[in-house]
Amino acid sequence: MLVIFFTFIVLFFPVGLFAGSPACINGFKVLPDDGVTLQSAQNENKLRVVDDGVYRSLFFRHTDGGELLGSQINLMQPEVPVLSDTRELLASFLLAPEQGHVMVVGMKNIGLIKFLRSFTPAQFIDVSDSDPSIISAADAYFGLRSDDRLTVRQDINLDYLLSRPEGTYDVVYLDQFSVDDKGRRLSGIFPILRESGILRAVRERLNETGVMMAVLRGDRRRVERDIDQVIQEFPHVFVWDAQEEGSVVLAAVKRRQIVNPLVFRERARKLDQRANSGFSFIRFIDPMVAGEYRVMGI
Repeated sequence: MLVIFFTFIVLFFPVGLFAGSPACINGFKVLPDDGVTLQSAQNENKLRVVDDGVYRSLFFRHTDGGELLGSQINLMQPEVPVLSDTRELLASFLLAPEQGHVMVVGMKNIGLIKFLRSFTPAQFIDVSDSDPSIISAADAYFGLRSDDRLTVRQDINLDYLLSRPEGTYDVVYLDQFSVDDKGRRLSGIFPILRESGILRAVRERLNETGVMMAVLRGDRRRVERDIDQVIQEFPHVFVWDAQEEGSVVLAAVKRRQIVNPLVFRERARKLDQRANSGFSFIRFIDPMVAGEYRVMGI
């Protein structure tokens, strides 16, 4: 009877629940109860990685204690997006349903990268971040490292992205900087969307049906200026409020597309059947179409 009971325990409870186990759920490295704190290589801010047995989270901590959630995954289903900002970026699949080669700027987009990695087996993903400590944390605690389909590199000024041949990418996902409740920058790249020359160069790196995606946060007037700058460089732009209060989603298309909500609904239906995403792609359609800008003369 004891043998049967022990066999039941081994088969039906995760290995990570046993004291002293060297591995956590799905092979993720075990963390101390209070998590792990790392010094940012770029500034005085710190990174903190914690989990509660279900979710693993990456926080950015300001020197005076202010903290911002940067990324989060479900340890049992790491490929299913948890954060709303990650889900909003996936509206890209309605505009560019076939994504064979993408660029993710900002290594803290861990949930996005894991979804892309599992969703399209033939996809190649380039990831860059200016902070090597974030790259190291993603490798050590979230299992994200370069392999035959995923290339991770440090890139301070988008040098790699801007060195790529024209027409390389189906989608470029941009990580704008994140701020805490006092308006202090805690993470992210420099404000790309205010640099017309860089925006133009990003547009050139997209293929003819390519899309640039970003979630914008922070002061509303600053966000509106960023949107205006994008509209000056891209002929077809969609802007809508994200589900998370205070965030705005921006999708900029290299060439104008015919917007047919019925086509989007069919794409969304197929995506919902194909993806274990934890949400429906259909919910993007109405706000995205309502926020459409077609720019003349570009």
